[in-house]
Amino acid sequence: MRISIFASAVVPESDALGSIDRSTLAVRQCLARAGVDPSEVDLLVNTGIYRDDNLMEPAISALIQKHAGINLSYVGQPAPALSFDLMNGPCGFLDAIEVTTATFGAKDAGVGVIVSGDGHPARTTPQDVYFPYLPAAAAVLVKPSTDESGFGRVYRARSVAPQRPVGFIPLTAMGTEGRSTVMVIPPEESALERGLEIAIDAAQRCLTEERIDPARTVLLSAEPRPGFAKSVAAAVGIDRYFTPETPGNPHSAALPFAYRAWLDEDAPGTAEHALFLAADGHSVAGCAPYRLP
Repeated sequence: MRISIFASAVVPESDALGSIDRSTLAVRQCLARAGVDPSEVDLLVNTGIYRDDNLMEPAISALIQKHAGINLSYVGQPAPALSFDLMNGPCGFLDAIEVTTATFGAKDAGVGVIVSGDGHPARTTPQDVYFPYLPAAAAVLVKPSTDESGFGRVYRARSVAPQRPVGFIPLTAMGTEGRSTVMVIPPEESALERGLEIAIDAAQRCLTEERIDPARTVLLSAEPRPGFAKSVAAAVGIDRYFTPETPGNPHSAALPFAYRAWLDEDAPGTAEHALFLAADGHSVAGCAPYRLP
């Protein structure tokens, strides 16, 4: 079984203050565009990483579910809705696609919401800190496909080199500012070179094993640094590619933003497939084919 996207929404920093409010707004806009009542949602998966106040409990998905009004009561609702956080950086969106596909395959029905978005825990990014991620959010609605269209298998690649933490809370240095403090370490130049090779490997294996014609394919890619998607597209023989088209890296929301950019320009055009390429630019990548109706 495959699942397909039937609505999407993106929310820039200017539309709401804080990652939770932006994610909630993205979900609300997505439901409104599709004409779907919140009571119809069966599953909500949040893939955001950096959140308001470094909040760990409860799950951010539960707060988004509450603020969006999705099945808040087990009494009088058509069916209970499940929500949870799934955190795996820029690849979290594709992980959520896999989980949702498996969930709906077990029940052969359903409406799912995948929401992504990040922001500095202080809600506004301090000018004197390194925080490379754009405060933004995005949501997509997915449901089981009625034909062979939709997402296929996710192909993954990762660096075999030892990895160090990228983002963390410095417990020994945060003092009384723990709720508004996060440290992000930029990758080394050698890691950036490996990151491009890793992304190319994931995309090429996806094309080869799925027997997809690059000439009739569009690449929807994260852009962890300028020119990243262009380099991957050239390496695998894809002429048309789309990136988030944002003034910074939306991190966990990169793929929904790239998808939205594609829709806003000319989707589906002449393409038969889209490749969703998630990548952090230095250590991991994931690629999934999306067959168009």
